[in-house]
Amino acid sequence: MKIQKIMKAIIFALFIMSGSFFTLTLFPNGSSGENESETGIITGTVKVSRARHSGDVVAYLEREGLKKEYPPLEKHSTLDQKNLVFIPRVLPILKGTTVDFRNSDDVQHNIFAPGKVEKFNLGTWGLGGIKEYTFSKPGEVVILCNVHSEMVAYIIILESPYFAKTAKDGNFRMENIPPGTYTLKTWHEKMKSAPQQVTIAKGEIKEIHLELKKRK
Repeated sequence: MKIQKIMKAIIFALFIMSGSFFTLTLFPNGSSGENESETGIITGTVKVSRARHSGDVVAYLEREGLKKEYPPLEKHSTLDQKNLVFIPRVLPILKGTTVDFRNSDDVQHNIFAPGKVEKFNLGTWGLGGIKEYTFSKPGEVVILCNVHSEMVAYIIILESPYFAKTAKDGNFRMENIPPGTYTLKTWHEKMKSAPQQVTIAKGEIKEIHLELKKRK
């Protein structure tokens, strides 16, 4: 009986010790194992003076030393043609992104870009057709249709993934921003940019409010 009691005591002690070791291995600092956020968030509004709405403003971050090459998403972005309008009118993308140009109208459409950043003509095609193009240079690319001269869209190619486009009420939100000091810039087809220095700390949610005025 004594031997059995001693053996039970030894087994129990080993169980407790092994359990403690396992716990210490999982949580060496006594934490729950959840990683704290290493990045920050910028949220805010952009007001476009004397405009019907404050949408289609691209807000983006620049910083010296920020790496120049970010892998683009494998998923393509899309620019559609529907009811003789480009949807969306403004499309911000990361450099290296491929855009699918769709035709959702029961008429012939064309896609061409006459600018300096990217210059191409994808031709003309009908309902349901899709053609693609990969944008490898940063800047503004104006997209036109030579069948319908009133149609226009803007593709804004950016060098970092820290950007957002405003909704019609001017609201925007950028997430997963590494801590540091940046220059917040804006793009609008008619308005002047309003650069602003922004410092983001780990786990911080920074609120920014901007007002854009017409280019002179």
